[in-house]
Amino acid sequence: MSGIKFTLEETLDRLKITRNRLAVEAKIRPNTISDLAIGKTKRLEFATLISILDELNRVAKERGERAVTIEDIIAYDPDTREEGK
Repeated sequence: MSGIKFTLEETLDRLKITRNRLAVEAKIRPNTISDLAIGKTKRLEFATLISILDELNRVAKERGERAVTIEDIIAYDPDTREEGK
């Protein structure tokens, strides 16, 4: 079955940015960032997603890294789905 794979943690590692720094700079609750990073999120507001992308892209540009896309935060995975969901 298909599902959503959370890829934010890998992106944070690649950019060498902490969850806390992202939360502070993007003005998002730290728990929201943590839940996204560990794949515990059940729902994601577009405004939150945009704030995260804006901040990650700011950091990526500063460091000469490639642009961050939605797939660097969440991705559709046709082979992954939590049991019972």
